[in-house]
Amino acid sequence: MGANVSTRRSGRDRSATVVLLAALLTGPGIAQESEKSRLDGFGPPAGVAAPAATDYDPIQVPSGGRPLVVARFDAVPRQLRAAIERAKCNVTESLMAKYPVLIFRPADGRSVMAVAPCLSATPDSRAFLFERSVEQEPTPMTFPVVALAGGISASSRPGLMTWEPRTMTLTAWIGSDTCPAREIRHTYRQGGGDLNGFALSRIEHRRLRCTTPEAEWRTLWQSPAWNLQP
Repeated sequence: MGANVSTRRSGRDRSATVVLLAALLTGPGIAQESEKSRLDGFGPPAGVAAPAATDYDPIQVPSGGRPLVVARFDAVPRQLRAAIERAKCNVTESLMAKYPVLIFRPADGRSVMAVAPCLSATPDSRAFLFERSVEQEPTPMTFPVVALAGGISASSRPGLMTWEPRTMTLTAWIGSDTCPAREIRHTYRQGGGDLNGFALSRIEHRRLRCTTPEAEWRTLWQSPAWNLQP
């Protein structure tokens, strides 16, 4: 009989040990980890990156060819700023205070474009075209210019550019930091050209004097009225 009692007691001890181990294995730490694993199943799939931050700024230009005037570099839309830096156009706050960045649509149905001043011996400009969308980085524009050796060439640096919405003309001035010297002015008319609607209409020049008044502009070339009828 003593042996039976000892056997039953040993069996109860083993049962108690099993219950204790089960309690420890299902304690708060394991339960929380199990719950975390269950919830993790509802998270984003492994390897899926978070959405990229917006890398452009909204651009809204006035109607009628009027430009959006930006006089501070930190206010230039990021997509345009990237294009300016890529073109190695050195823009300073003092330069923009005098020659602000202009963003405009030259005419209905044309793409938005921008003109930015660049610091050099004499200020010049770069023009950029938003070909597909104002949310994307614009591309540099190239303009026809006079070739000093004769004829017409092309350049992405036609001079310091100004936009006149009333006459729908874009003017590029090439000056000099010395005198006497020669100044050149190109005028591009909006109306039917392939360069976002622009076409070269006039080339002028004048002698830069060392004293005022300045000499008068003289026409070097004037676009004729083409007669292309068959």
